[in-house]
Amino acid sequence: MFIFAVWIMKQKRTIYQCASQWGLPFGLYLSCAAITSIFADYFLPLNILFYIMVLALPFIVYYFQRRKFIEDDGFTEYAALWMMGILLFILGMVIASFVAFFVLKYARPDFLYVQAEGAIKAYSQIPEMKDSEMLKVLKQMVDERLMPSIIDMVFSMFWFVSFSGSVISAITALVAQRSIKYHNNKL
Repeated sequence: MFIFAVWIMKQKRTIYQCASQWGLPFGLYLSCAAITSIFADYFLPLNILFYIMVLALPFIVYYFQRRKFIEDDGFTEYAALWMMGILLFILGMVIASFVAFFVLKYARPDFLYVQAEGAIKAYSQIPEMKDSEMLKVLKQMVDERLMPSIIDMVFSMFWFVSFSGSVISAITALVAQRSIKYHNNKL
């Protein structure tokens, strides 16, 4: 029995287990980023906070990938680290998408129209854009209430961040695996 307990304790976690455990805090982080971007027009310092949070994403993903690399004594393959990063983004975006949907549905149901009206106002002040077709179409979309639905926006956000996360994960996995100081000192 003791040998079995020791064997269980020595088992390494898979990338899927790590991604599922770290996906919740990462999802909460992405949820906070989504909320700051939704309310950034009410309180302008949230814009700066949102950009800082977005710029910190590669470092956070690198931290988790490096942590897994060290946990595996430096023997985690590049593809596994990349897959773990992709899974982190997908699991995180599932959580952030639910949060963003409920915030947009119940706290800011007019978010898209407010943003479109702000864009119309800004573009109307640019002489080259006053008579542009884009501005006419945007005005027509707002007037006729043809803006995308909240769920469409949330799905678009999910796929955009998931794809971007895949690219970020590819780069950070390469960096996490290339820094082999730990691996050389361990052997």
